[in-house]
Amino acid sequence: MNTRGFTLIELIVVMAIVLLAGSLTLPMVGRALEAGRASKCRANLRAMSQAVGVYAAEHDGAFPPALVTDGGVSKGWDFFIEGSGEHQTVEPGWIWREYGANEILQCPSYRGSDNWQGERHTGYNYNTSYLGGMRTVMRGHVLRDTPSSTLLQVRAPAQTALFGDGEFAGGANKFMRSPKPGKLDRDFSGRHGGTQGYRHNGHTHVVFVDGHVEARKPIDTTTGFKGVAEGTGFLSADNSMYDLE
Repeated sequence: MNTRGFTLIELIVVMAIVLLAGSLTLPMVGRALEAGRASKCRANLRAMSQAVGVYAAEHDGAFPPALVTDGGVSKGWDFFIEGSGEHQTVEPGWIWREYGANEILQCPSYRGSDNWQGERHTGYNYNTSYLGGMRTVMRGHVLRDTPSSTLLQVRAPAQTALFGDGEFAGGANKFMRSPKPGKLDRDFSGRHGGTQGYRHNGHTHVVFVDGHVEARKPIDTTTGFKGVAEGTGFLSADNSMYDLE
């Protein structure tokens, strides 16, 4: 019986075919895995919008504060943090007081810093330019008191962003900012810190006040937006995706 092995040329050809098949398959697998993470992200955002609805129903229609700080206590829409180091405590924030903080607050496609020491989950930001207010108290003196907007003030719920995939050059800032000064943050200058991350196969997710979620492509951030990091950007060139109109 004659047996014939592969020649060197044949082995090289087979290896080339295998490598080519792998190079074609891996991106497809990567996109499929990201599609699954994107689906989980959209579900997270819907759940967050429902939690805001419950909060508003219990607080005369008002949106939860974005942040309230008083001395060493920081009360955010997502977490309450007190103290630091070994003495630090982290509890559920304004929208999670009745339910507890869990993985819903973690975008499955985000890997990076939360920018807030002690927070276990991160990746989303909250419309702080128009919806969530802020209050700052230091040594008994109120330095800032900007109340949140109410549901009745939102004239276009299907066009007003509530939460989204937050991301900027330094991580995942949890405060969403409009490209131009908004109703609640006219004195804030670092707007590029409140941009969105386009990490879901080139799209970013946003849930609107009416509860529907959209996957949006990036807009041109090369002109008119100072400090915007690559792979991040605003939802609109003006404030139309953020304001109450």
